[in-house]
Amino acid sequence: MLPGFREAAVLLPLLAGPGEEDPHLLFTVRQADLPTHAGQIAFPGGKRDAADRSPEETALREAQEELGLDGDIEVLGLLDDVPTPAGFIITPVVGVLPRQVELRPNRGEVAEVFSAPLSALRRVHQAGPAREFLGVHYVMHEYPYRGWRIWGATAYMVQQLLGLLDAEGAQQS
Repeated sequence: MLPGFREAAVLLPLLAGPGEEDPHLLFTVRQADLPTHAGQIAFPGGKRDAADRSPEETALREAQEELGLDGDIEVLGLLDDVPTPAGFIITPVVGVLPRQVELRPNRGEVAEVFSAPLSALRRVHQAGPAREFLGVHYVMHEYPYRGWRIWGATAYMVQQLLGLLDAEGAQQS
């Protein structure tokens, strides 16, 4: 843990049915009047509460609060922590939801919800300039998809997930 940073976790919700060849990744659009990250595309998640025993618990609690998602989430694992300039260390939690999941967005936090197929995200990926943060060089990723601009920490997490899936696919070939 970095001094002065707050712990947070997000759920990277993969929508997949039985035998699904091209799962979709579910995104939220934050309300425009929120005090932080207003109007940005994000994954459901937030600050870790004192009662949360793990990042998985934080991500699942937040997904329930923001989207009404209940027990139909199969947690697959964690990606690498992502420090942000806003002072958070975000732990991405990857989970699979059934394709026909019922969403009940909390309109106080979530303006819209949309999904994007992983294949489409691979096609629209744009690698931007490198930036330095906390002595580490990061490539800035962006995913322009159907009028949405997925960027920042969210894009970095998408890139992590796609990189792992692509590496797994290459190993199986």
